[in-house]
Amino acid sequence: MMTMQQQTKLRPASKGKGYKLAALAGVIALLLTLVSPAAHISAQAAKTTLDLSKGSIKIGNGTVTGKTTAGAAAAYNQNGYVITSSSSAETANTITISGGTNVIELKNVKISTGYNGVAPISIENTGTIVDLQLIGTSIVTSGNPKKAAFGVAEGTELTIGTVDGSDNHTLIANGYGGYAAAIGGNEGTASGVITIDEGTVIAKFARSGNYGAAIGGGQGGAGGTIVINGGAVTAESYGGYAAAIGGGNSTAGYSGKATEVTINGGTVTTKIPNAAPYDSIGYGKVGSGYTSAVQASTSVVINGGSIVNRNDSSNITALLYKRQPVNDDGQPLYAAGIKLEDAPANGTAVDVAYEGGNVRTNTLNGGYVYLFLLAGAHDVAITRADTGATYYGTVTAAEGAASGSYIAATASRTIKSIPVLAVQNADIEDTDLNEGKASVLSVSNYNEVVNTGGYALQAGTDYVVQWYKGATLVSGDSEDGSKLTVTPQTGDVYKAKFVAISGGKVIGSSSFSAAKTSLGAKDGGISVPSVPAKLSVTSEAEFTKQPDPTAGAITYTVRLTSDDGLDTPIEGATVRFYEDGSKNFYTRVTGTGEKAGSISFTFSALLPGEHSIRIAYEGGKANGISYQGASYSKSFAVVKPDKPSGFTTIAAKTGTKNGKIFGADESQEYIKWIPQIGNNQQIYPVTGNVIDNLEPSLYSIRYKASYDGDVYTLASDYRYLVWVQTAQWTVTPVASDSVVWETGAVDVIAGGSAQFYVHAQEGYTIQAGDIQVKYANYSYDSQTGLLSLDTITSDIRIAINATRIE
Repeated sequence: MMTMQQQTKLRPASKGKGYKLAALAGVIALLLTLVSPAAHISAQAAKTTLDLSKGSIKIGNGTVTGKTTAGAAAAYNQNGYVITSSSSAETANTITISGGTNVIELKNVKISTGYNGVAPISIENTGTIVDLQLIGTSIVTSGNPKKAAFGVAEGTELTIGTVDGSDNHTLIANGYGGYAAAIGGNEGTASGVITIDEGTVIAKFARSGNYGAAIGGGQGGAGGTIVINGGAVTAESYGGYAAAIGGGNSTAGYSGKATEVTINGGTVTTKIPNAAPYDSIGYGKVGSGYTSAVQASTSVVINGGSIVNRNDSSNITALLYKRQPVNDDGQPLYAAGIKLEDAPANGTAVDVAYEGGNVRTNTLNGGYVYLFLLAGAHDVAITRADTGATYYGTVTAAEGAASGSYIAATASRTIKSIPVLAVQNADIEDTDLNEGKASVLSVSNYNEVVNTGGYALQAGTDYVVQWYKGATLVSGDSEDGSKLTVTPQTGDVYKAKFVAISGGKVIGSSSFSAAKTSLGAKDGGISVPSVPAKLSVTSEAEFTKQPDPTAGAITYTVRLTSDDGLDTPIEGATVRFYEDGSKNFYTRVTGTGEKAGSISFTFSALLPGEHSIRIAYEGGKANGISYQGASYSKSFAVVKPDKPSGFTTIAAKTGTKNGKIFGADESQEYIKWIPQIGNNQQIYPVTGNVIDNLEPSLYSIRYKASYDGDVYTLASDYRYLVWVQTAQWTVTPVASDSVVWETGAVDVIAGGSAQFYVHAQEGYTIQAGDIQVKYANYSYDSQTGLLSLDTITSDIRIAINATRIE
């Protein structure tokens, strides 16, 4: 039997070694400065200064061609070079680095080449490594549509930083707008490794219609490995056909070469055409039929930074085409735009802190910053560099109201909640203020206050309650200032507002509550005791199947009854649902009729980790009866499953369903892979250990989700693909009286292999000359009866006329 294994997956790109080396170099440099300042200064001075205005510069492995500022021929310097120009004018002289490991400081150069010229700056030859440190502003412009402005050939490495670690130094790369990247590959070539640690890097084109990426591959070339650890990066592929960062345009894919982009920090701004059927960061436009393969070889990993993607109309657009980017752990991320409520001017520097990262960036679009976050709620703190003021907000990624391709949220310093006043009297049925009777005013939402951005504030730390009798400020109770004990006269009016505490997370105060006005005298009446209530789970954490495996969802059905021995349902009561200790909650009202006292609620966006839920009835009046409170709590874990693996396949011819996948089991399910997987995708169960009746295509196999009451195991990710290849040829054994075939006809791919079991009939033996095979190589093991064919180049009919034993 012929076997073939083919697995494809989106591989997270590793963080660039340039970033790690830069960090290590920074530590070493600091130590050298502290221990021996003179040695540090000497090391800096040891570089040779090359003057570009005096001629082109070529640096090789142990060689250099160029002139110093004095006009003398430069000698090779293993410590590196400072490349500058004694003239402020633009030059056509170029810089070529073609071997070795090089430290280059690029200082205020301007290079522009002609239509038939070479790249202004190019890194060539496999193994060449360049650590580029920016000083001031350098501008490189390519006049040749086939050459990059800053060429980084496949097999080379470029790391961009600055001499002082700031973003105040700039590299501007102006591509022609033809077939090459602005920074990266020339026409028809992939890019080498590009790492950006610091600095302002702008990659764009002089005209529209480019086929190469702004940063990445030229036309027909993959993006290679691109890592952004910091800096302010702008990449514009407007009016063209390539990704802003990543792969170029290609009618036939990237020949199996990968594009791996990792963003760990910094500010990244991109632009691509309106309605582009490809990625802003990832792959460019490819020919029909190649999209699936190119997507499978493209990885976009985001671990931090502020990223915004626009189209030609300057509208926000998606980072990936019909897919979600992931972090290093393979978890999908969702775009969020957070606006500072006072809408500072565009370009205002801000520091953004959020769960899992922080970034220094600038505001856009009238006060927005943009992040990619895991599904679920995230608290965000944004501090303006100019005023020092910090704004807080909560953004719920993958849920809520979307703004373009982003979830919109607000970071605020303003209290949004308004106090809700309640009156407590000796008679719990009496909720009025009455003349001459002591009452306690309280704020029922005292611990549920949020700012304008939905960020939960802390009572006593961020705000207090301020009480008023009419227009006069009065003090709350000494033991609990959130309450006010009064004995009012008829017509007395009371109200309250939340007031910010100095040093807290808000300023100013909320609006006033609705007023409570004292009525005339009223008989206190007879106090009626409240009835105990009971909250029971009728469906113990019912498992909810999710097409999206990134987060789980569990539905609870509970029943609220009177604890009176009869379990009388309590109808129309409000029940609260809390998740993971949050002060915020959702409310649902118990049903009536057939669903009397019952209610269902789904806890969603359950990411891997430990979780706890609490379902609570706080007590109150329902149908004229006062009930005591009741609650239910549970803890459980959400875990990620192992990745499915170990599959082998049999190819199928076009128009047939002869393909098979071996190695599956009934804990798995599969789909025919398409670029966008959603709720309407047909999911098929696995029966036994073989998936059969398959046409040629990519198939996604995952473990099904499961829940045992204590552990929720998520479904595995659909990104793990198995390829049932398209068979070109059929190998058919021909029956005869002298042999017995145990294997039937097999479809195989071009150049593939096949295996058959065949034995001689009694009285016969199979000898080397008895086997007739054309268009393939073969071998036969007479002990096992295994006939193996490889390098199959046509349809084959195998004829064996075994030799009779005399």
